Amino acid sequence: MNSDELIERYQAGERDFSGAKLEYLELSHISLEEINLSSVNLSRAKLQNVNLDNANLSDAQLISTEVENTTFRNANLSHVNLEGISWQNIDLSNADLTDTTYDHSTIDNSNLTNANLTQMDGFQSTFDSCNLTGANISHSRLSEVNFDNCNLSNVNLSHTTFYDVYLQGSNLSNADLSYAKIKAISGWEEANYMGVNFQNAWYLDPGDIPSEIDPDEAGLIFICAGSDLSGKDLSNADLSEEDINSVDFSNANLSGANLSYTDLSYTDLTNANLENANLNGADLTKASLENANLNNANLADAVFDNTIMPDGSIRSDE
Repeated sequence: MNSDELIERYQAGERDFSGAKLEYLELSHISLEEINLSSVNLSRAKLQNVNLDNANLSDAQLISTEVENTTFRNANLSHVNLEGISWQNIDLSNADLTDTTYDHSTIDNSNLTNANLTQMDGFQSTFDSCNLTGANISHSRLSEVNFDNCNLSNVNLSHTTFYDVYLQGSNLSNADLSYAKIKAISGWEEANYMGVNFQNAWYLDPGDIPSEIDPDEAGLIFICAGSDLSGKDLSNADLSEEDINSVDFSNANLSGANLSYTDLSYTDLTNANLENANLNGADLTKASLENANLNNANLADAVFDNTIMPDGSIRSDE
């Protein structure tokens, strides 16, 4: 279907174009409010000055699209593939972008206030000079993502994993980073982080936390070899391939945690909850698992050498 046919059918009253193949489609200066483009392939399309307010683009393919001066207010873009996009001057306020894939992409000078970006998977991408005030980016995975000169005030980033995330020039005042997983964040010195909620967020490197922040007062959890993490809630934490030997995890909640190929030697896991945890390849040399909950835990290729098992027995595999 080409742009002329789409416009003609829309103007005749048709709204449901779900599943259509619209690769390389070019649209400009047109209103398509409330159109249904769910599961549509719009890869490499070019949209300029298009009104897609209240549109349904759920499960659409938007790979490498070029979009400028276009509005998606209150639109449904959940489960959308945004890989390789180049979007400028876009209004995505109140849009639903739940569970999107945002890889090798750029969104510039755009409005994402109160947008829902929960469970976003972002890799090697940039938000440049965007307004994300009040947006929900919780439970997301951000790897090598830049927020350059963005307004992130009152943003919900709880339970989000940060790996090589850069915050230069951004406003994070009153943002919620509770239970965040901070594997690498930089650019705090040029960001506004007044009132950020770090409660129960964990971090691996003190350099990833603003120097003016007192970790204990902020409720931050520092994880390193020898840490005392007894009783802490680290459910679903991704600590894979980390060197955290000799840690006190007694009575800690590590349910669903990823501890694959992690050095847990000499670690105290007494009474820990490891239900559904991934311990594949973990080094449990001289660790204590006494009374630990290992229901449905993945222990494939784990190293057992003088390890105290939940029943108190000693296990050493040759």
